[in-house]
Amino acid sequence: MQKALLPLLFACVATGCNSLLDDFTNLEAMEQHAEYALPLIDSRVDLRGLVGKVDERFELTVDPDGLFRFIYSDTVPSVTSEPVFAAIRSVARGIPLQITKRRQEIDFPLPNDASLDVLRLKAGQLAYSLPNPYPQAVNVRLTLPDISVGGKPVTVSGQLPAYTGTGAPPALSNADAPLDLAGYELAFPDETFTIEYTIDALDGTPLDPGRGTIAVLSNLDFSYLKGYFGRTPYPGVDDQLEINFFENYLSGEVTFEDPRILVRVRNSVGVPARAVVEELNVVTVDGRVIPVEGEIVDEGFSFAFPREPGQNSYTTYVIDKSNSNLLELLDAKPVALNYKISALINPNADPSTKGFLADTSSYSATVTAELPLYGSAANFQVADTFAVNLGEQYGEVTAATLRVTTDSEWPLDLEVRGTFTDAQGNPLLDLTDGQLLIVRANSVDASGNPTGSVQAAHDITFSGDRLALLRQASHLVLNASFATLEGGTRPVRITNQQELRVRIGARLTIDKP
Repeated sequence: MQKALLPLLFACVATGCNSLLDDFTNLEAMEQHAEYALPLIDSRVDLRGLVGKVDERFELTVDPDGLFRFIYSDTVPSVTSEPVFAAIRSVARGIPLQITKRRQEIDFPLPNDASLDVLRLKAGQLAYSLPNPYPQAVNVRLTLPDISVGGKPVTVSGQLPAYTGTGAPPALSNADAPLDLAGYELAFPDETFTIEYTIDALDGTPLDPGRGTIAVLSNLDFSYLKGYFGRTPYPGVDDQLEINFFENYLSGEVTFEDPRILVRVRNSVGVPARAVVEELNVVTVDGRVIPVEGEIVDEGFSFAFPREPGQNSYTTYVIDKSNSNLLELLDAKPVALNYKISALINPNADPSTKGFLADTSSYSATVTAELPLYGSAANFQVADTFAVNLGEQYGEVTAATLRVTTDSEWPLDLEVRGTFTDAQGNPLLDLTDGQLLIVRANSVDASGNPTGSVQAAHDITFSGDRLALLRQASHLVLNASFATLEGGTRPVRITNQQELRVRIGARLTIDKP
């Protein structure tokens, strides 16, 4: 708030007078001695008009009842389902299927105690070599009933001539052109992979598979998985959310009645999961790091998951004064919130709980800090610095008086103290003798809402030595102090109905040589 309010109140001192005096000194006719009264600013604003949307991580919102909220929000990059797919790919680079029986069932290697019903392939190859070691012609047929496309399983068949007894036996093979499995599905109805192979004499006599009968699955990659994926950790992404409310803080206290931190999870991973908070702490204005305490850190929280691919589910966990040390953290004046939120798939390790994963599945977490403008402040001081440049170009001005008048519906006092400095930061002169009560607080009702409007007016004069020092100034350092009623002990509400009117006028004295 101070970033917008202070420049408005002193726009003339910092920049506004320059352009006005430029026009003034360009007048061709000017009396030897004259005084001019000039209106500079007459502005009516509410708090949203002063603050607006500072950047993509901060905005000022209005509740249905008009209450303002400072909103600091950030979303970490999405965490995809790649860790699960990568783990399965790592064991599916090459799977040899040694064929020694006419029918056999083998276990498909899956990580993390996973038990999958369906795997949809987006890449992969099947190669096979089916030799005939017999001195008679044979018919061979290989069927993989658990690998299918359009409901039709993989089947290859052919007739091989008799083996002469020398050299390599004749074989049905596709080693030079493996079958492309993109678009196929692998199904494991009984958690096994079935191979059916027949080698028969031409009269139908069944024979045993010869040595070297083999099929090889290689370079398998998947677009969709369905089943139980094991108790699998998902890595998180750490980030920092800046909270600039206390950025220019000097001293004093401010209390929020109902602050909260929201952790909102968007999830398109179709399995039960639990958020795991690996890191959650605040960095204070004095450099301390204080951990957030509460059940979210100790236990995490479960978040909803979709039942169909392509859908998203949303879960919001609220951290407030009832389940954490949030009020203590705000008392410490935080300037940033550090967080890292991971996930644990199938946290209960229940094999009967099944779901799905697509290669497009992901989850992301948005962390939002909400500071409602319902609370109290006592001598809450902030400081900021503004460039000024009056120089020597207005030599005919021998005295200048600024009158600052405010009509405020806000339930807070605003006092300012200012010091002009040179380019090296050395103090030259004070803005006024002591502090100025620029904005006076209104009385409030039992709900903390102001009951009227209060006016405050002050003159700021520069002449003689003060004006000479002002010409040397390059910066104005402003120290602002905010306070609510009764020494900051009375909670008040700041809403979008409350308006601040600021009027600044100048009285200039001109003496031409």
